[in-house]
Amino acid sequence: MRMKRHIAVILTLTIAFSLTGCVTQSVQETEGETGPESEYVIPGNDKEILPLQYMPVFDEELEPEPPEFEDISLECPDLPEIRQTRYGTDMGLDVFADFMADRFGICVDGNWNVFVHYYDEGQTAGMAEFQYTIGEINTNKAVIFWLENGKAVRIGYKNLDCVTDEGALLERVMAFNTRYEQERPVLGEDEHLEEEKTFFTYYYNTDKLVYSYNVFFSYGEFGVINNDWGTQCYIDEAGKAMFLKMTSAEEI
Repeated sequence: MRMKRHIAVILTLTIAFSLTGCVTQSVQETEGETGPESEYVIPGNDKEILPLQYMPVFDEELEPEPPEFEDISLECPDLPEIRQTRYGTDMGLDVFADFMADRFGICVDGNWNVFVHYYDEGQTAGMAEFQYTIGEINTNKAVIFWLENGKAVRIGYKNLDCVTDEGALLERVMAFNTRYEQERPVLGEDEHLEEEKTFFTYYYNTDKLVYSYNVFFSYGEFGVINNDWGTQCYIDEAGKAMFLKMTSAEEI
């Protein structure tokens, strides 16, 4: 279970910042509206099927600019771990909300998701993340605090001054959900479904709306967690899927 938890942390960081800036595989956007062919059929369902395919790494063009960083010294002792959830004033995170209000003029409210995670059992090092959301849409407007021994010692932040037509984005997601149905995996005898995650992410700096579906499954004698299966695509202004295409080494 710890391995699955670490995977979730990595995904969260990737959505917020793409902090490392690394792209391990090249991807390109196809011109068509449909993805790889699939024989998967949902009886009695007239929606178009989003085919299950291997997940491409996000194109670096989604995050062309790195986040900004600052060293800080902010006391935050006895801060508990918090699974990703909506911010509330009763969560013990006022020290961070006050800092963001003073430093950036941001009012942290229920539109922000929060996440607190420690890397070790002694809770001597970890991170606290604040990520802005538009309804069910995650965004790359975010602030991450790095924690050491009861203090926030460094922050990274991005797109805090950016705005967009939030109503139009929600309409695009509604149109997308009305039009499409996600293909689900068929697991083998030695495979066990651990978790499915579906999320939408809007990138302010490149004006891209992305749909992602992740499948976490375990297999083998030791229950190794894998997330090789998934689907990823852009959503255009009409709510249509524009698939990312894996580029093989032979095509480069």
